Amino acid sequence: MKYLPESWENLFQKIKKIVRNYEEKNGVWSSINIAVWEPDMNPPATLREITAKNVLKDENWVHTYWDNGAPEDYIEEVVKHHTWISPNANPHLKWLALPWEKAMLGLLPIACWANLDWDFANTWYVKNAPAYDVLWTWAEYLWEEAYIWPIYSQDDFKLKVANLPKKAKPPRMILTVKPWNPCPVWATREDWEEVIDYCIKNNIRLVNDAAYSWLVHGNHVSLSEVAKDYKDLDWMELFSLSKTMNACWWRLGCAFWSADFIDELTKIKWNADSWAFGPALVSIPEYLKNENSTWELSQIKKTYEKRLSILVPMLEEVWFKKACPTDAGFFTLWMLPKTLNWVEIKSSEEFNNAMIEAIGLVWIPFTGSKLDSWENEQFIRYSVCAPFENPEFTKRVSEALSKISIDY
Repeated sequence: MKYLPESWENLFQKIKKIVRNYEEKNGVWSSINIAVWEPDMNPPATLREITAKNVLKDENWVHTYWDNGAPEDYIEEVVKHHTWISPNANPHLKWLALPWEKAMLGLLPIACWANLDWDFANTWYVKNAPAYDVLWTWAEYLWEEAYIWPIYSQDDFKLKVANLPKKAKPPRMILTVKPWNPCPVWATREDWEEVIDYCIKNNIRLVNDAAYSWLVHGNHVSLSEVAKDYKDLDWMELFSLSKTMNACWWRLGCAFWSADFIDELTKIKWNADSWAFGPALVSIPEYLKNENSTWELSQIKKTYEKRLSILVPMLEEVWFKKACPTDAGFFTLWMLPKTLNWVEIKSSEEFNNAMIEAIGLVWIPFTGSKLDSWENEQFIRYSVCAPFENPEFTKRVSEALSKISIDY
């Protein structure tokens, strides 16, 4: 007996199916996957050495369940790594160590008491579009209403409270994705202050998915840096180390926020897991205080910046148009062409499928906000997790791009 509709799978699951089908026809590794969000680099050597040492410790406290706990200096070091804030200097705020930052987004509606009274006018959530769709997927699973906060390419994807959906009652929660997926555009203090004032006035919880904000190479201001001074705001900001340290499988991160919200998510999370791999958890703060970490982590950031400096001109040379500035570590966003090889294209998903069929090149399609009552903006996202510093790989991508023709 099945209960979930067949259509309920996220964008990445769909793309993986298409890639598998292509490689069944054309051979293993025949596709050029420039859509993946997993870096092809390993965690820094010093971090692996420290973790190996902790794995070998014959002390049970390292290897047992951590539940919602973490070493005393874990949050202090991780939050300072992503912002200039010291959690220890802000005792009115609380924190929660996370085993998987993106998975926590799915728990947020439950922590906000989803389906409290089946009054859909009162239990809805807002997310940016285009944006990573975890909240949207979980809202569907819970039969909750989720609405789009439109952010437009013509505005460089800036947050504008005036564009929030108008409903009879305010939402339980607003989720922003700054400065990341897929719009690599930062937020300013003024942006946050406008949103914060709106949320306080309407008793709305505010969440920012700031996953890898350490990799931003612009003047981004984190939500934490502004929200920490608003004691009437119920807020949260989430950070991840997956790309910062190229430690994808380690799935470590943290959330930094106001007291009521963290207490409720902590309760939900505790019913779902017993935390992460203890030796890695112990090793992160030790690594961040190590004298080698600053240099090693700077090399990761420089690698992403170098890859961007190769990719962006390569795509512009074959007439792709950027949808916004590329001001964050490894995402780029491009406008959808109207034709591919003189065939009309109507959606970003159609374009992605056609590119795979034509040259085996895999992107991530994103549907943006409505420009009018009939049409949504359409985009293609690419992340520089692929080895563009490798001349052979770059040549392979360049040769593939030379075989297509696009037009706007």
